[in-house]
Amino acid sequence: MEQTHVFKNIVAETLLIPLYMRAKESRRESPILNDKTAERLADSLAYDYSRFEGAKLSEVGCVVRGWYFDRAVQRFIASHPCSVVVNVGCGLDTRFQRIRNNDNAIFYDLDLPEVINLRRELIPEQSHNHYIAASLLETSWMDDLRQKHPDADFIFVVEGVLMYFYENQVKEFLHNVACRFGNGELWFDVCGTMMSRHGVKPDSLRNHAAQIRSGLSDGHLVEQWEPALQLIEQANYMKFFRHRWGFFFGQILGRIPWLCYKFSSLLGYRILSK
Repeated sequence: MEQTHVFKNIVAETLLIPLYMRAKESRRESPILNDKTAERLADSLAYDYSRFEGAKLSEVGCVVRGWYFDRAVQRFIASHPCSVVVNVGCGLDTRFQRIRNNDNAIFYDLDLPEVINLRRELIPEQSHNHYIAASLLETSWMDDLRQKHPDADFIFVVEGVLMYFYENQVKEFLHNVACRFGNGELWFDVCGTMMSRHGVKPDSLRNHAAQIRSGLSDGHLVEQWEPALQLIEQANYMKFFRHRWGFFFGQILGRIPWLCYKFSSLLGYRILSK
């Protein structure tokens, strides 16, 4: 039976975009991301997903982003025996269901209370997968996690979230994480300055009220904002699975990283101990 949910927060509603894209991808014959839970969730919600059908770049981008961050988490878990994975702004992401291959790793999914309430209805918590109802701008949940896991190494993934915040809010969040979780890692995606400065939205948001409020094209700039963050990698989406992007985006634009970064990129940072 389909469930109807009316979102109070317009940004919260954007969680349906990556959910639908992962579900659609998972039904392909050779998917980039196999996500049976996303298929079930998308089918369980009464929503007009047809508004996303023309968003060809977001369709590939969402699953490439999920695949990319899944790999970062898997590498971290493999190299850190006592690891905690924190999915910030989780929406209805299903990373725990996709990659739970190590019972020693503990996963936390964090989002606004209305999202977590919906998540609890659709994806009940499990022994190694806990939920936190809070804003990423708050710090009490960070202190609680640090206290609960004093000897753990933390990896934070912030997927499809930070572009909805102003630059000063992004800086504040990065600082709050960096000063508490040395020896960890922080991975997130950004829109580039070409999009943020000129009001250009991803194709999946063109008919949506949510606004892009910040952008970043040079991953090393974050190191200047927060010296405790050391860039591991800045990647452009279109270098991965080139055949899925089409000839122009995959074979031409995807081979010019600096130009791709002006529109979007994937970033990973090592959190240095102070």
